[in-house]
Amino acid sequence: MIASIAAKEMRALLRDGRLSGLGLVLVLLLAAVLVSAVHQRQVAEQERHQVEAAARAQWDHQGDRNPHRAAHFGLYAFKPQLPLASVDPGIHARTGQALWLEPHKRNMALHAPAADAAPSMGLGDFTPAFVLLALVPLLLAVLGHGSVTQEREQGTLRMLHACGMRGVPLVLGKWLGLCASVALVLAPAALVAGWLLAARQGAAEAAMLLAALGAYYATWAAVTVGVSSRCRTSRGALLVLLALWVGWVFIVPRLAASTVEALAPLPTGEAFWAGIQRDIDQGLPGEGSAAQRMKAFDAQLLADNGVARLEDLPFGANAKRRLFRDAYATKVYALHFGQLWDTQAQQQYLLRWLTAVSPYAPMRAATSALAGTDLAHQQHFEEAAEQYRERFTTLVDEWDLQATQGVTSFESRYAGNALWQAIPEWTYTPPGIGFALRHSAADWAALAAWLLAALTALCLGARRLNP
Repeated sequence: MIASIAAKEMRALLRDGRLSGLGLVLVLLLAAVLVSAVHQRQVAEQERHQVEAAARAQWDHQGDRNPHRAAHFGLYAFKPQLPLASVDPGIHARTGQALWLEPHKRNMALHAPAADAAPSMGLGDFTPAFVLLALVPLLLAVLGHGSVTQEREQGTLRMLHACGMRGVPLVLGKWLGLCASVALVLAPAALVAGWLLAARQGAAEAAMLLAALGAYYATWAAVTVGVSSRCRTSRGALLVLLALWVGWVFIVPRLAASTVEALAPLPTGEAFWAGIQRDIDQGLPGEGSAAQRMKAFDAQLLADNGVARLEDLPFGANAKRRLFRDAYATKVYALHFGQLWDTQAQQQYLLRWLTAVSPYAPMRAATSALAGTDLAHQQHFEEAAEQYRERFTTLVDEWDLQATQGVTSFESRYAGNALWQAIPEWTYTPPGIGFALRHSAADWAALAAWLLAALTALCLGARRLNP
């Protein structure tokens, strides 16, 4: 019975010009946006490879220099984009994609795409994710708002009721028919997307995204048929669905973001960097100022080596002192960046709860996690870059420590290309799909809960379906 109703619903939608017309427009729109996004990502990746190679070549061929001055020349760590980043750029547009690595200091990421975008970008990003997550549900609402109300308006619902048709099989058949019709329309776009995004690295993520989209659209279809079954007219059902769409897609996320910013504000850039400098200069509680720490370290260094002056040490005194200072600075930076990330995690936690009233927010979060463009992936990249910064500055200082004795002038040039080229190149492998699923588990649970709640509400409402 359910299959027969679903087949009838599909035939009716296929005969209806709205499905073919609106579906074709949406598919063409999605294909155009996706092709453009994939092209932009490919260009960005090519530019990243070129800049990465040029920066490394400059580092490798600095010539004879003081090793510490050469370290201050710095290296860059670039973040590669996964194939699905074309679908959902997530926070990429507002966060930097490169880190400048230098001694003594941990920097924030640079080169956010939004900084180079046209002014119109501030009006909102039109991405494949927006088409998939916002416009397809709108198509479902437009196509399915009259699925039950039309039966009621034409009097066929009363006839079906008189023939013994129960409400649950009827609405489930309508729901399945709506899902199958939209899936049929979107199938060409899915094939185009699969062809454009075909890459071994992103195949598992793409499969999970497809599964998530299926659950997401099924939820919207259940809500659409459920509203249609509760409204007396098709016009009323369409107004209710449009109100839900605007509220869930636009209003709830923005109100939640504003609330989260008020409840758990991030420190200003000025306050963040001032706090780090204060803790380095004045020291963490009970650890003394920078001058006191350095004085105690020098005294211990002289005593351990049985000499009276730094100039008499059998190794490079400047390098040894830098290693000590940088180790302390690294501890302070880790403390403050950890606090910053804790605040961002708290914001995400609050945002997740405040947007739980909408299926759009958890779907958006799951998509950006699969695309590697969420906060967790950004932190993973920055942490890996920081570990590389510590490694390369330590290698330079340890070489300096072994290659010199006593105190040397910073103007002395006693290192060359052999040292620069011995520093390992920056390589970064983004975490796998397990990382994405672990950090978005709550969003997947919210999606599953929404689907279950929508189907339950649909079936419960169908038991009281009146002609």
